[in-house]
Amino acid sequence: MKKKLGLVALAAVLAVGTGAVPDTLAVPHFGLNKSAPAADASVTSLEEVRLWFTEAPEQNSVSIRLIDGAGNALETGGLVTDAEDDRIFSVSFDGHLPAGTYTVSWRGIGDDGHVARGDFDFAVVTQ
Repeated sequence: MKKKLGLVALAAVLAVGTGAVPDTLAVPHFGLNKSAPAADASVTSLEEVRLWFTEAPEQNSVSIRLIDGAGNALETGGLVTDAEDDRIFSVSFDGHLPAGTYTVSWRGIGDDGHVARGDFDFAVVTQ
């Protein structure tokens, strides 16, 4: 019996080590999947910041802030959830962003209560 249990344990370790674990055992966590603009991107103009999350967040848990190079939060429109995909959120702003480096700071809560937050930079450059 001990030998069988040892073989089962070894098989489980090998399966995990080779990535042969069924997807049903994978535990997805809420987080940022991609963004527009992308992290470290350079853009010539920008009208909105759009974020794609790995899963739909808890209702009213997402925030997106745009911060200029001096650390000042910029005025944006209200947070908008994509009508076709509840994992996509955006904020827009009026006016032209001058050349410089900007930070997008975001936060949200997944269905499991897990709070995720992060930030990334992008640059506005002149043509």
